[in-house]
Amino acid sequence: METTGNTEVRRVRLFELMNRRPWMVFGLAIAVTVLLAIPFLTMEPDSNASGEPGGPVFEARDVIDARFVSSVVQTPIIFEARGGDVLAKEALIELHNNSAALRADPKLGPLLFSYFDLDTLADVTGILTVADLVDRTLPAGIEGASQGEIDAVVAGLIDEFGVASQTLGLSVGTVFDTDAARWVAPAVLAVVLSDNNQLGFANSGITLGADTEPEEYAREIVDRLRGDQTSIAAWGVAIDVNLTSQEQGQEAGPFIGFTILAVLIIVGVTFRSYWVLAVTGVSLGAMIVWLFGISNLIGLEDDVVLSLIVPVAMISFGVDFAFHAVGRYREERRLGYSPRQAFTVGLTAVIGALALALASDSAAFLSNTASGIESIIQFGVSVTIALVAAFLLLGIVTPLAISVIEARVGTPPTSRIRTMGRFAASATAASLVMMTVLLLVFISPPAGVVALGISLIATILLPVRFSTQRNVVEETAGDSGPGRIASAIGSVVAVIAGRRAFVLPLALIATLGAVLLAVQVPTEFDVKDFFASDVDFVVSLDKADEHIGELGGEVALIYVEADLADPAVSALVAGFRDDIAGIESATLANDGSGSTRVEESVLDVIDKAWLSPPTLSALSSFGVELTDEDGDGIPDSREQLSALFAYSRQAGIAFDETRFLLTPDSVRGRVWVSEDGASSATTFAIRLTNTRRQEGVAEARAVVTPFIDSLRADLQAGDPDAVVQLTGGPIVRQESLEAVSRALQISLPIAVVLCLLIAAAFLRSFRLGVVVIVPILMTVAWLYAFMYVFGFAINIVTATIGAVSIGIGIDYAIHYTVRFREELAGAGDRLDAVRRAAEGTGLALVASALSSVVGFLILALAPMPLFASYGLLTAVMIALALTATLLVLPSLLVAATRDTTRVPPLIEELVPA
Repeated sequence: METTGNTEVRRVRLFELMNRRPWMVFGLAIAVTVLLAIPFLTMEPDSNASGEPGGPVFEARDVIDARFVSSVVQTPIIFEARGGDVLAKEALIELHNNSAALRADPKLGPLLFSYFDLDTLADVTGILTVADLVDRTLPAGIEGASQGEIDAVVAGLIDEFGVASQTLGLSVGTVFDTDAARWVAPAVLAVVLSDNNQLGFANSGITLGADTEPEEYAREIVDRLRGDQTSIAAWGVAIDVNLTSQEQGQEAGPFIGFTILAVLIIVGVTFRSYWVLAVTGVSLGAMIVWLFGISNLIGLEDDVVLSLIVPVAMISFGVDFAFHAVGRYREERRLGYSPRQAFTVGLTAVIGALALALASDSAAFLSNTASGIESIIQFGVSVTIALVAAFLLLGIVTPLAISVIEARVGTPPTSRIRTMGRFAASATAASLVMMTVLLLVFISPPAGVVALGISLIATILLPVRFSTQRNVVEETAGDSGPGRIASAIGSVVAVIAGRRAFVLPLALIATLGAVLLAVQVPTEFDVKDFFASDVDFVVSLDKADEHIGELGGEVALIYVEADLADPAVSALVAGFRDDIAGIESATLANDGSGSTRVEESVLDVIDKAWLSPPTLSALSSFGVELTDEDGDGIPDSREQLSALFAYSRQAGIAFDETRFLLTPDSVRGRVWVSEDGASSATTFAIRLTNTRRQEGVAEARAVVTPFIDSLRADLQAGDPDAVVQLTGGPIVRQESLEAVSRALQISLPIAVVLCLLIAAAFLRSFRLGVVVIVPILMTVAWLYAFMYVFGFAINIVTATIGAVSIGIGIDYAIHYTVRFREELAGAGDRLDAVRRAAEGTGLALVASALSSVVGFLILALAPMPLFASYGLLTAVMIALALTATLLVLPSLLVAATRDTTRVPPLIEELVPA
């Protein structure tokens, strides 16, 4: 095994080589950045990473999407009266006129779906509202009638259809005003139907990452129906999740920019150096190019976590590499070394900790590959890419560049005028880097690459070229102390470590209490966790809860694949439909009478066939007479059902010679038959209420699942290949979130074990490896306890915080532990080593954490809760990791080690003068 002395010799030789040929290193870094800019700009992914783990729910969803593409596109809209009553004359006139304007629109009108409505016996183009029914009933229309006449017609319609009927779409807040003797409704729901044969949209739900073209079309529909909004306001219900996500992300951009700006300014203030700020900023920009360039090269797909969260998270990791590398370089400068010598001595001393941090961080994040979820796997891989880039660019190239610059131009004098000028230059450089990163990540990558080149030239190359060289050694000689702040940190840490008999039990009690809270953090999806509460998408859901309640809800689908041409099978399916319809549960949308709404299935085709003389006549002409001798509503033979399916899928179910109860496309959207006729399938649509809470989805599944299991068992008794599966948007989301929770339970222990093994191997001590892991476990427990106390939930974004907390925690713990071992070998006394480690690495940890905490607290002010939550939780996590490292880890190290008199090899003896 290679000795420690040989390792140090190799390190010294490596960094001496860099010292002799720094421009080769810089040229290589620039060349790699330029080369990686090519895939960054030209190989942008054209597909989205899946956040789904796979399984029957997702397979059934995919089969439905392939076999049952809807013939219509539905755009649900809530019309709310500004005066509180949508049945008032002015509101009805505006609603009626806006609907007519939509039909007459030269662009949108031809795309609307025309059909015959059996309930109202009316021909409908696109949209049917209560205003249309009232206007059609009144001889002179709404405008020519009095409010009393309108009220009488409304009362008649309610008597005919029911106050909770889908036909009228009245709000659940509709009441009869006994004083005025009239019905009052605050809002109505209408659904615009568009012809999907012309639009060609795929089936979709509330899914991030889906195509935005259907959402843009839906917005056009809503805008046209809004009109001037004098008497009514209109909201499209959950029609634009992806467009809203893009817009909210753009609004969060400036806050992300200010996060970067704050971090860089704190870097400059901490080191009191324009050069450190400028070089660190350009290196951060290059790190972004490396991240996306390599990601595109290896085929990572587009993903909100990769595109937005990873670059923001890497600000903290990147700056941490810079703080420790540059901080150690500055320590050696204070001891009187020249810039070139300080680089060699400092990097030789700190590179082991940096490499160990890289290895353990990478292991922690790569543990996410065990999740089985593509987006989380990509998160682990992409962060590892960024960590390697940060290690090279900010851990090695950055201190090398600073040493070369300071060897040429020296450290600027500290006069007030010079300081003010340096501050102005630093603010300008930080602002330029901020704009560069925003362009690279959010706005225009090509412009961002150009801006990165401009930043390199304007903030580093030109200032270095025109700076005046000064005597460097004389400016730093004699300043060998750690500084007041560092001394204070060292003293506090040493005092706390000296009271470890009190500190460690207290930390253990606090952590055990945190664990009890941490395990109670819920896993759920609520759009308010992602979008601001005042955006139309969220407002529309609030309006839906207010006005639709148990009558509305989000669609879930029950997929049934069996021999539907067998009358016995269809009879079982019909019984299943009746059982589902008979469920009375607040978690399922009802039809107004208390029964569960069950929509769109093969049974609609069968039921309407009995009401269609043209269909019955056509089948008879083919020699097929539909009969129902047992009175169960199902044709009596396989021949009859097969003929009905084949005919109606081609000709539809006609009402008369010109109008359809179900068009051919509508029939094909309800029953699928294989080309050879051997297989068939259908879907039932039910609506789940309160799907913004995963508890609501779970409750609905618990109600429906026994009936699904029973039907599956009955069908598989005769056909083992029969399939009955609940799926659809809310079910898919719940399965995905549960998979995320399971992934955390798998990846976190793997990450901890890998970090333990790596740390133990590097430190050559299993005991110290365990000591290093303890602050990680404490940080994770404290963080999730914080999430529970303040109402945060686990979702696809906050789930990444756990992985980041391990990365930050192991990073901090390793740097302090390695420095403690170095100081213990030199000083011999454990408390003295604790103090010295805190004065050196501890100061770098505090400065790094402070810059990240301030930056992420700025991000916490962003209007988009997704970024705000991420910013706040990341800031809290970094603060907790720092707390565990400086207040608990030193006590553990003192307890786990002994005083020693061993003296390490002196690196400075290996460094040429």
